[in-house]
Amino acid sequence: MDTNKESAARAIFNVKHLPPLSTTATQLLQAVSDDEIDLKALAAIIDQDPGIAARIVGLANSAYFAQPSPVYSVEEAIIRVLGLNMVKSLALGISVAGVFEVDKCPAFDLPGYWFQALAAGQLARTLVMLVPVAKRPDPAALYLAGLFHNLGALLLVHTLGEAYGEVLHAASKNPTESLIAIEKAQLGIDHQEAGAWLAERWHLPGVIVTMMTRLGDDDYSGDYQTEVNLLTGAVDWVSCIRTSDAYALSDSDWLKGIEGFNRERLPQIEEAFRRQLDDLELVARQLA
Repeated sequence: MDTNKESAARAIFNVKHLPPLSTTATQLLQAVSDDEIDLKALAAIIDQDPGIAARIVGLANSAYFAQPSPVYSVEEAIIRVLGLNMVKSLALGISVAGVFEVDKCPAFDLPGYWFQALAAGQLARTLVMLVPVAKRPDPAALYLAGLFHNLGALLLVHTLGEAYGEVLHAASKNPTESLIAIEKAQLGIDHQEAGAWLAERWHLPGVIVTMMTRLGDDDYSGDYQTEVNLLTGAVDWVSCIRTSDAYALSDSDWLKGIEGFNRERLPQIEEAFRRQLDDLELVARQLA
């Protein structure tokens, strides 16, 4: 590794560069691991931060969820539209993303970041329902891992700024090369590694850390193999959906090896998901 790459990697893994979490974000991190938290307690945490509360309520009122009447509070958003687990994950994702200074890298596409996060989370949570009940992973864990799978990009932007802008410029000039490969070549670290490191530093549940660490690892055969395959299948398909590389979800190699997986429903899921893309883009811009 050359000097520039060593410097970049050290900058990421030096704890003093890790931006401090807000009180709300810290409480939401605890809430994610608390299966006993009720909706009033969760709403009270979120309501401490009017910005997050407004985004949650705005999301519940978006065309993506097509509510017949307006939602006016976080509690209503939980009860009527989003559910407790989705609100936990979304509020945590919004609060954590807010600590990073993306202005350091003007080339960074924040709406694109949110589209990838939201789409991967939603698709992963949908796909997990095709696994037989007896072997079905936790949908909330799949959603949170999807929402956080590209979190490391925010850390690279925050910490490296201009250097990460050069990575994005190189990626735009070489669309056939993976972003991770370019990050690794120029920085000595990629956003997946950075995100997994963050997940460990912030003590996210072990299943989330494993999914983020093993994303795209076809050699992994541990306790969370089904979760890793589901998340990788969702992330890979979402990353291709708006490009000429798009393929049928039923052709995903990551989903083929899941025991008992109901692949017959994939065409219907893909069709429904494609119909929602425009609304999802609007939600992503709203969160950015």
